[in-house]
Order: sequence, then structure tokens, then C-alpha cells
Amino acid sequence: MLSVSNSEPVGFAHWMNAKGNANELYPNRLVYSKFLQETYQDIARSGLLEIEEFHETVQVVTAQTPGYQLRSESGKTVTAHKIMLCLGSLHGTNFRQLSEQPGFIDHHTKFSKVKGGPVLVAGSGLTAVDVFRSLNQGKNNEIHLFSRQGFAPTCLTKENRYIPVVLNWTTLLKEQNGSVRLQYFLKTLKQECKRLPDGGERIPAMQILREHRPAQYFEYLMERSQAADLPYQDILVSTRPYMHKLWRSMPIEDRISFNINYGAGWAAWRHPIPYEVIAELAAAAREQRLHIHQGKNSPYWENGQFVLETTSGKTIRAQNLVDGTGGTNRLDLIDSPLLRNLTEQQLIEAHPCGGIDIHPLTFQCQVNGKPVPGLYSLGPLNKGSLFSTNAFWFNARCAGHWARQWAIEMTKKNSVGI
Repeated sequence: MLSVSNSEPVGFAHWMNAKGNANELYPNRLVYSKFLQETYQDIARSGLLEIEEFHETVQVVTAQTPGYQLRSESGKTVTAHKIMLCLGSLHGTNFRQLSEQPGFIDHHTKFSKVKGGPVLVAGSGLTAVDVFRSLNQGKNNEIHLFSRQGFAPTCLTKENRYIPVVLNWTTLLKEQNGSVRLQYFLKTLKQECKRLPDGGERIPAMQILREHRPAQYFEYLMERSQAADLPYQDILVSTRPYMHKLWRSMPIEDRISFNINYGAGWAAWRHPIPYEVIAELAAAAREQRLHIHQGKNSPYWENGQFVLETTSGKTIRAQNLVDGTGGTNRLDLIDSPLLRNLTEQQLIEAHPCGGIDIHPLTFQCQVNGKPVPGLYSLGPLNKGSLFSTNAFWFNARCAGHWARQWAIEMTKKNSVGI
């Protein structure tokens, strides 16, 4: 799933083997970024592509005929026929009203400032787990993970064994007019879950968690993971190849409903984490250094501390609040001069489900439903249109699709010229 190119699907595995890390099942992001860096350097040195880099922060993009002019923070200008926005995980915080308070953290470079004591960590997904692992290194912090729904991370199964019978792309395609409604998808998912011998792992696991026994929750999932007996996870993982197609077929109101009512649960159960990491969470929970809460409302600032009221009746106070939610991709909440500039010129428009509105097949930016000539976007800011943009394999596939599309266009132009 971490291939740079479909033509070399095991490229990362070969690279890991060459580095002597063949047995490392779950390499971290820094290791993978090193692989990407070396792969890019090989391409640049090969001369296959003519690449010119400008290490500048672009703040202004101005449309001209033909193409665009880009101006950096230092005043440098570059002209281009086409622009592909690859802005990565650019996001805004979900706690804007607290972001200016001392002790608020929304970036990994600030973790070293946490000196110990209780820490509030918002979120229950992959970003929150990264925060936990960073704070847990010193083992001197009492970490309180919290979220609106009170979910917790789930464990990656040893093997996906359960094959869905009811919930599959063929069944979903039977919905009328080629538009799969959210309620139909949920109904089909419930039908599939009823086929599981014991109802799957989700219901008993959530019952343990709601009883405020996080260590037992993690241990229960670890035990079933070792037995490759996590059928609910298997069902959700089976949707990976077609979920972006399903998302594209849903009307906007269904997508918004999914984000509000089911997004947190989907993130927790569809994106499990390695067994070894779950073991770290379980150990911290047993030692009373990790607690998981369902927030009664949003945290607030009082008497120099962040305060969280929970549904269990407990009130947690801490000097530090870490935004581990992954942030929001609402354009109006992202502090980016470039995005503001593009929005003001009506070169981009916010998607109702977040991020930039693009055409889902060409990745071309859209305003009022009309394509913006020569301006494209790839990556997490396309989530409202494409859904699966938190996955590297999906973004790599989109990038390859756009590159082929561009190459065909250039070939046609050159053929006409000849």
C-alpha cells in the first residue's frame, strides 16, 4: 500500500530490505519520508524529468493569459501554464477559541514543552495516537484522550478473514439511478453485521469502553487480533477499493450527514493501528497514565487551565491541551495567505464537506460548478470531493491519473504542431 508507482508495487519493501530493516513491519513516517526523498533524488538525477525547484512560500497567484504568475513571500515570481496545488495536511484547528492560550499545542514540534502532569488530548484517531506516543516517551504525563463520541483506537487484525456477503460494490450498485444513498449503505452494513456469529467485536468492545475500562478494551481487541477474529473491521476494510466511488455517488446532504453522525466511528473502526502500538496504550491504561473520555461539551479556559467536563461526571483540568483531531479542512478556518488569495480571486471555492471543490475525475478546481482553467489540486484538501485522501495509495493513484491525463494532452498538442 506504500508504493510510489504501480509499476513497482514492492519498491518500498525492497528499499527497507536494502537498509537492513526488512523485519520492521510498521515503519514510522520519518522512515517512509526518507524513502520518498531518496526516490525523488534518483528521479531528479536521472534527467528523465526537467525539474527546477524554488524553496519559497507562495502567497499570491494571479491569473494571466495564458496561465498564472506565482509570487513568493520574498517577492520572487514564477510563471506557469498549469498549477497543481499539493498542499499536504494544511488545516485549521478545531479549537480556535483556545488556540491563543498558553499551553495549547497543535504541532509535534511543541511536544517538548509539555513537562509533565495531566494533559488533555483531543481526538481518538491516528493523529491522537501519534500525540500519545510522543507524550508517553517520558512516562511522566497523565494523558486524557477525549472526543465528542468517546471512541478509542482499534487494533489491526493479524489477518482479514471475513468476506462480506451482503455489503459489497455489486449490491450497492443495485441502488436506483446510480446514486447510493447513505441510509441504503447503513442498512446494508447492518444486514452484514447481523450475519456475524457473535455480532462482531464492536459491540462488546464498546460496552467495555463505556464502563471506563480502557485497559480491558485494548486487551480484548488485542486478543481477537491475535486470533484474526475482527470481522467488523474486515467488513469496513473491504470497502477500501470502492469507498471513494460510493462517496462520489452520494448526494451532498448524505456526505454532510455522514461526516456529522458517523465520521468519528468510521475513523476509529476503519483505521486500526498496529498491535504493538495498542499494547503501549494498554500498558499506559493499566498504569493509570492513560484515560479515555467522552466530552460532555467542548473544553474551556478557566483560571489559567483547560477544563473538560465529561459525560461520566468527571471534570479534568490541565495546563496543556493538544489538538490531536487532525484539524479541520474548512477553508475559512485555515490560516493560509495562499488559500485566502485564491478564494478572493474566485480561483477556488470551498466544498460543502470541507476542502477545495474539485472535479473528482480530473482534479481540476471548480467555482460555481465550472472548471478553473489550468488549476488543479491533489491531497487531503480534496477530501470533500474524494473521501479517501488520508491514504497514501489513493493520493498516489490520483497523482498518476493526473500525470497520464496531462501527458496525453501534451502529446495531442505536439501532434497538432507537427
